[in-house]
Amino acid sequence: MAKIFYIITLAILLISCNSNNGKTKQVSTIDSTLQVSVDSILQNKLSELDATIGQVIIMEVQTGEIKAFVGSDSILQESGLVRTASLLAALETKTVKLSDTIDVDNGILAIGKDTLCDHNWHRGGYGKITVEQGFGVASNITNYKIVKKVFENEQAFSEALAKYGYQVKDTSLVYNPLGYGILTTPLQNLTFFNYIAKSKTAIKEALEYAVSDGLAKPAQSDKVKVAGATGTIQLSNGEYAVEFCGYFPADNPKYNVIVTINKTELPASGGLMAGSVFRQIVDIMNERQ
Repeated sequence: MAKIFYIITLAILLISCNSNNGKTKQVSTIDSTLQVSVDSILQNKLSELDATIGQVIIMEVQTGEIKAFVGSDSILQESGLVRTASLLAALETKTVKLSDTIDVDNGILAIGKDTLCDHNWHRGGYGKITVEQGFGVASNITNYKIVKKVFENEQAFSEALAKYGYQVKDTSLVYNPLGYGILTTPLQNLTFFNYIAKSKTAIKEALEYAVSDGLAKPAQSDKVKVAGATGTIQLSNGEYAVEFCGYFPADNPKYNVIVTINKTELPASGGLMAGSVFRQIVDIMNERQ
C-alpha cells in the first residue's frame, strides 16, 4: 500500500536557496496576481453565506508548491473530506471495488445506539447503489458499510488512515469514516489529494464521477475537466464546515485546490458552497493560461 509521508510546515510556502554570498534567502512561490483574485472570490462567498471563516489553498501538483493561500491563517478541525481517505483505504485492500453494490435502503441505518442518515433520507433514500455512486452522493451509509466490511475493528481502520497522515483521536467505525474524531487542516487534506492526483489509484474514477454526476456538480467547469470530493460536517461548536477539494485537468492534473468554509447555520453544502468557489477559481486560472 502506498504511503504518504506528510509534514505540515509553513516552510511549504517558501523555497530556501543559497545566494552568492552564502546566505540563505527565501523565495516565495505565491502568485501575487492569483492570490488577489482568489481572495476576492473567497471574501465574496464568505459575505454571501454570512460565514465565520474560510480558507483557499492552491497547490501545483507536480512540485507541491503553493501558488495561493488566502483566508484564515490556521484551521484545525474535523473534516468531511476524510471520507475520501476512508474509501481509498478500502479500495487499496482489493476487497471492495467501485462497481460493488451497496444497499442503503431508505437512507436511515440504526447501528446500536447510533443512527446514520443519508442527506435524502426524507425522500426515501437511494436503495441499491454502487460504491462509486454512494461516494458521489456522499452517502454516510455507503461509507460505513464499506469500512465495516473491509476492516476488522477501529484499530485496523485507524492504522489504515494513519498511512495517509490522519491521526484518529476518538476511534469509531461509525463516525471516523465520516471525518469525526480526526483533527486535520486544509493543508493536510490538500496534501492527501495531491497524492491522489499524482497516483493511478482507482479512486480517481470516483472523484471524477462525484463532479460529473454527484453532489459535487457545482464544481464542474465547462472549460476543463475536474475531479474532486465534497465534505460537509457539523463541528463540536455547532458550526458547519463545508469543503471541496479537487484537481484539474482531471486526466493530467496540474493544479490542486481546497476550499474550506465554516458557517453557523443550515443549509450547509460542500458542493453548492465550496464547490462553486472552486469552479470560479478553475475558470480564472484557465483564462490565464
